[in-house]
Amino acid sequence: MIITDIISWVERQPYWQQVIAEKLLSNHTITDEDIEGIFLIFKKENSLVSEPLEINGLNFSNSKTDTSKIPNIKWRGLSNVNGVNAINNKETFYVGDEVTLVYGENGSGKSGYTRILNNIFISRGDKNILPNLFEETSEPPSSTVIFEDDSGNIEEIHYPTDKDHPYTNRITVFDSHSAMHDLTKEAELSFSPTEFNFFDDFLFNIEKVKSKFEEKISTKKVQNNFIKYFDKETSIRHAIAQLNSETDINEFKDKIKISEADINKNKENITRRAKLQSMNLEGKKNEYQKLISNLDSIKTKITRLNRKFNSERISKTKELIEQRNHYKKISLEDGITQFQSDQIDNLGSKEWKEFIEAAQKYYQTIEQEIDYCIFCKQDIYGIELVDKYWKYLKSDAEKNLTYKNNDIKRIKVDFNETDCTIFTKGSKIDEWIQENKPELYSQLTNGEIEFNNLREKIVQSLESYEWYESIESYEIVIENIDTAIEHIKMLVSGLNSEKVENEIKQLQASENEYTDKLRAEKLLPDIEMFIINSKWIKQAEKCRITTRSITSIQNKLFAKYVTDEYVKTFNEECKKLKAEFSAEIKQRGSRGTTLNKLTVKEKKPLEVLSEGEQRSIALANFLAETSIHNNNVCIVFDDPVSSLDYKRRDIIADRLVEEAKRKQVVIFTHDLTFLLALQNKCQEQEVNYLATTIRKIQTTTGIIDKSLPWIGLPIKGRISHLKQELQGLESKHKNITPDMPEKLKEYEDGAKLWCEKLRETWERSIEEILFNDSVQRFNPAIQTKRLEKAPFTTELYLEIETGMRNCSNWVHDRASGLGEEIPEPTILKEYLDACEKFIKDNRPR
Repeated sequence: MIITDIISWVERQPYWQQVIAEKLLSNHTITDEDIEGIFLIFKKENSLVSEPLEINGLNFSNSKTDTSKIPNIKWRGLSNVNGVNAINNKETFYVGDEVTLVYGENGSGKSGYTRILNNIFISRGDKNILPNLFEETSEPPSSTVIFEDDSGNIEEIHYPTDKDHPYTNRITVFDSHSAMHDLTKEAELSFSPTEFNFFDDFLFNIEKVKSKFEEKISTKKVQNNFIKYFDKETSIRHAIAQLNSETDINEFKDKIKISEADINKNKENITRRAKLQSMNLEGKKNEYQKLISNLDSIKTKITRLNRKFNSERISKTKELIEQRNHYKKISLEDGITQFQSDQIDNLGSKEWKEFIEAAQKYYQTIEQEIDYCIFCKQDIYGIELVDKYWKYLKSDAEKNLTYKNNDIKRIKVDFNETDCTIFTKGSKIDEWIQENKPELYSQLTNGEIEFNNLREKIVQSLESYEWYESIESYEIVIENIDTAIEHIKMLVSGLNSEKVENEIKQLQASENEYTDKLRAEKLLPDIEMFIINSKWIKQAEKCRITTRSITSIQNKLFAKYVTDEYVKTFNEECKKLKAEFSAEIKQRGSRGTTLNKLTVKEKKPLEVLSEGEQRSIALANFLAETSIHNNNVCIVFDDPVSSLDYKRRDIIADRLVEEAKRKQVVIFTHDLTFLLALQNKCQEQEVNYLATTIRKIQTTTGIIDKSLPWIGLPIKGRISHLKQELQGLESKHKNITPDMPEKLKEYEDGAKLWCEKLRETWERSIEEILFNDSVQRFNPAIQTKRLEKAPFTTELYLEIETGMRNCSNWVHDRASGLGEEIPEPTILKEYLDACEKFIKDNRPR
């Protein structure tokens, strides 16, 4: 049994899951309070709390999972259908105990009924419901669904309000759309035994515990944010960074513990560090470095001044003045002699020369050619004196003199701008040299004076163009400065600052350790909680809740009790429907369920089978699926037979009627031949059937008529119908009086129509009785096997011919012309009795 296998599996599960299972199997509703208790058991079982787990004996033998508790019901019909096409909402569609035959022509509303049933019950069929196109407004689809229990009590549910009512899962619908779905796509079984509901409820409650577990984990998952309080590189900071579930809290407490000795040692360290820092060795070192830098600058300045005032530079400057004076002399001697005869005052003087140079500059600014004096405007054409002035200025001697004068000006500017200051008076370097190197100080100060004096003499010589013989080169020896730099370097090395700095660093590191211990001590409660939570989470990770094993056993049992039985039943149904086309059911697992797909030689059925063959294996699949559902009470078919496959019509009719012996079967069809075949099968197998016709009147569809159309009625139905109409004719005949001739006409018309129907009944007896339905109207097939039991004889033909003649002789328009009297009801009854006797005596056994 399924429940036995379930209990066997449950007994191997963790104790907390067994508790859930026991409550479910005992039909106990699990409350939120129960979940809290189960979650506590889970934590105890997995050492997530310190409390010990107490295991109480669980008794699964008292399981109340009993399918017999499911009430027996019958579906009795549908009423108040609203918002479905143009179906009349005042109609009630009734369902019989065994077979319900529903005939409806195209457009009558048959498909509308099927589609709302697809929405109410289990179905993979067409659920697309269209509103009434003839109404301006539409309302959502709704209906009342009628059921009856064993005691005859009627229970109504309302769609869509009660769409999840358990009764709706006990009826299944098949139509062409669901057939096509099963032929082309994978499908999940619509049913499973009630015992499998255990797994849905079990998983639901497991997920509740899992949710609480994960919520608990989230509250304990905290980040190690303590590191932000420790910015120094200490062993405490390293220990803080390494905090995790493996941390021994007692070892950590020992590590951060501060003793009296630690306090005293820290005080000593602070005092010692303050003393070392007060020495300011680093400041002194920096001062010495600045002195060295200043001395290097002085050395650079002296080197530059030595080059500026060295003997080579002095000689070249003296030589430049001499060259200038030489060119000056030549210019005067060679140039002025040409003006001796011109009696010019101060000839050759400085003022004279400057005058003619200025005159030349001014003349060069005049753009046009002139022949008059630029000062007095007198005509100077032909006067040679002016030309001699210009020639004089353009002479080689004069040019060389100009060059040398320009060089002297440049050199003079260079010496004038030469800064001879060696160091700034009153500066640190000034004070240090004066205090520590007095000889060097004297040398530098004297040198600065000498450089300044020498610079002034050279500038004066350049200005006067006369060299002072007292000018001599001068330089300061820089080796004394190098000696001073080496002296300061020795002082720096004597400071031993590196040793002091290392000691200060060690003292600071010790203080940092002490400070971090104090910080860690303040954070200890939070740190301890972090370690506890980390250990809890690590333990929790070992007992993660998964549902894989539950899904696995569910699939395993489903395969054992459902899938295998389903495949076996499908093959049996294929045999019953003579649909053995090597059709197979391919299955695969998918998220806790099993998907099925019909194939023929690894091909889709649509690719290799005819329409009739396709419909047959789709029906086999549907019947197999519904047969394994113990709670299925009714199956509904909409045109289960392909209209093109008349050969399978009787096979399918026979199978559906057979199924009606186990559950209600409702068949919608527009195929009159199939309808007649179903009626015959019901009669042959002694299965009761309720016949219904769905009609359309004007624009209103879905009108229910509790009978089949006359043309579809078998002989038995027609005899009953004629008996009922005969009673009406008897009443009409009694009402005939001389003063009411219209009553006679009413009776005459009715009797004439009645005799026509009786004549058609005799005709129907030829098919159904004489030829045992071996030949049927609306059916292209001839069933020769049925001729074996056909009772046809000439005598029977004569009996039929007599019965038909009695009905026909006066039915046609010639009756009144022949003067024949209209038969009275007693005569009509004789006609009907004769027909009924013929049928009873000659029906094939």
